[in-house]
Amino acid sequence: MITREEKNKDIQDEIFKEENRKKFKKISKIILITITTITLIILYGLYIGAKVTIVKEYKIEGNISNSFHGTKIVHISDILYDSLNKNDLKKIKDQVNEINPDIIIFTGNIKLKDKLDKDEIDYLTNFFKDLKAKLNKYAVSGNNDDNSFDVIMENSNFNILNNKNTLLYYKDINPIEIIGFNTNDIKYDGINPSDNYKICIFSNPDKIDDILEHVSCNLSLASETLGGEIKLFGYPILDNHKYNNDYQKVKDTDLYISNGLGNLSTVRYFNRPSISLFRLTRS
Repeated sequence: MITREEKNKDIQDEIFKEENRKKFKKISKIILITITTITLIILYGLYIGAKVTIVKEYKIEGNISNSFHGTKIVHISDILYDSLNKNDLKKIKDQVNEINPDIIIFTGNIKLKDKLDKDEIDYLTNFFKDLKAKLNKYAVSGNNDDNSFDVIMENSNFNILNNKNTLLYYKDINPIEIIGFNTNDIKYDGINPSDNYKICIFSNPDKIDDILEHVSCNLSLASETLGGEIKLFGYPILDNHKYNNDYQKVKDTDLYISNGLGNLSTVRYFNRPSISLFRLTRS
């Protein structure tokens, strides 16, 4: 015969087991949610944050002639091949050409690894050649670039402006001036800026202070920082450049820094690779 004490003990044991089952289910659910969340965060950083390129559009007002009012300038940088594959680059090419830009500016860093082989140089030449601009295409070297940069740019119809300036005319006698600097080795000899509206292009944004000591720039376009790749509360956390936000006013110039297209750390968070689109308007 089962005593009352034994019955109570059986009931208590069952209650204890049920409580343990509930705790196990709760802990299992928390673990599952945590693993799922971490997995989704990693997948986002790898396949959306680092791979899905966005277009950032800016309206730029300046003292330009009517002929340049509405001009579309596309700024791209930091391909960092082979952090991007051929499918990635095809999508980028299609995005740029869909914008139908008047001017394309590339501020360097074609490669990520030490040396490009002939097939890679040929492929990248075709990639850059297939980027279409109504007026002209300009480029400056980045900190990772070597002699292959000159080969690729020259054979893809880009005008290399390493420590050079040029005047761009369109429909009338009032040009805009584009001044390029190789921030690996800046030289000011031979650069004689005019009084026209000036766009300065270079890779390392921290060189802006020195550049502005020698040249006045209305609009400055830089890159190299990749926007820090990861941003928290709008601030890059993986970059130690002095200037690394998308936009800052430096003296009298508007400095815009490209997020770049390739990646160093394989993931990006809150800072997608981007194409910058500037629309010039007459002020």
